[in-house]
Amino acid sequence: MRTSTVVASLAAFFAGAVQAVTPAVTPQFEALFVGVLEIGDVGTINNTTFGSRLYAPITGGNLTDLVSGQLAGTVLAGSSDTGIISQSGIFFPDAVLSVRWEVDQQLAYLRAAGVGKIFVSDLAYVHLETESETYSALNSRFLLGNVTFLEGDQSHAVLTIFGAV
Repeated sequence: MRTSTVVASLAAFFAGAVQAVTPAVTPQFEALFVGVLEIGDVGTINNTTFGSRLYAPITGGNLTDLVSGQLAGTVLAGSSDTGIISQSGIFFPDAVLSVRWEVDQQLAYLRAAGVGKIFVSDLAYVHLETESETYSALNSRFLLGNVTFLEGDQSHAVLTIFGAV
C-alpha cells in the first residue's frame, strides 16, 4: 500500500515538473556601435590536428555610436585576432581590441570569442572593460559582436556591437 502511494506521489511530482518547463524568453538586442576594422597581413602561428591558429593584426579602425551617429572610439594598433580555423573550416575567433573613447580619451579593453566562417562573418560574445564614465555601464552588459567582411576584401571588416536590452 505504501509503495503505491510513494509511486503515485513521485509520478504526480514529475508530471507537474515536466508541465512547468517552458523556454526562456528570447533575448532582445540593440545595435550600439558599428565600425570598420583594418586588418594587416594574416599569418599562421601553428598547426594542430584540430586546425590552424591564426595571427591577424588589427592595425586600426573606428566605432561609431549608432544613437548619435558620432565617432565613439578609435581602435588602436596592437589589437589582434588569434583565432583557430578548424580542419572542418569553422573559424573560432579570439580577438582582443583596445579602443580609445573620443568623449574622454579613456581606454577600453574588448575581448571577443565566438564562431563563424573565416573572412566571411562571425558572431562572438564581447567582454568590455573601461573606466570611461560615459561607457562604464557596458562593463556589466551582455554584448555580442558581429564581424562581416566584404567579399574579396580580407583587410577590412565591419564590426557591429549589440547589447542585450
